[in-house]
Amino acid sequence: MGVTALLCFGLAAGFQGNEAKVSEKAAQEVSSLRRQIKRTVVQTETLPELKDANRGLVTAQSSAKEVAKLQNDYRYLSAHAAQAGGVVDDAVALPIRRNLTPYFAPSADQSALTPWYLLASDKDMPQAVGIPMGFDSGFEWSAQQPYEINTDSTIQITWLAVETRPGKGQTPAVLAWARASYNVTRETFDHFKTGTTATGESRRLQVKTP
Repeated sequence: MGVTALLCFGLAAGFQGNEAKVSEKAAQEVSSLRRQIKRTVVQTETLPELKDANRGLVTAQSSAKEVAKLQNDYRYLSAHAAQAGGVVDDAVALPIRRNLTPYFAPSADQSALTPWYLLASDKDMPQAVGIPMGFDSGFEWSAQQPYEINTDSTIQITWLAVETRPGKGQTPAVLAWARASYNVTRETFDHFKTGTTATGESRRLQVKTP
């Protein structure tokens, strides 16, 4: 018998047949407790099974890491975008965009498929065909570890863009952030939002839509 069932049993045993002897205040307290138990039962029954919840967290984290990796691939387009006046060539970005698409629901904001953040200083990195092995970007996107799953089977995921070359003795600054809701059932992200910190905005390479 679960904790909820024991509570219900105790209430029934303690007050059955003695309702008339219970003061009005006590009766109200009992009624309030019963409502709380009912809400607990509903919330417990709507939570996914523990095994499924753990699997959902692992899947969400894995997908979030892949999205971060793809967003990091956009960094290599910084020099090209700077030379084009901040415009990211759609044809050049298409492979990354195509790989990002399956991770996001059709209803998600389409900005999720574009570069979330580009660093102005990265424009000075040498260009090369594809991804240059020696490219040393000044920042990197990483997915934060999720720890809980909501009753609607969604998981909130946060990504952070952190500088990779902080000054001596300084803590790496967070330049930008992104958040999305991962649907465990559909295995896609939705409700996407992104933004920059004050430091990140001052170092940002402004990107225009072609």
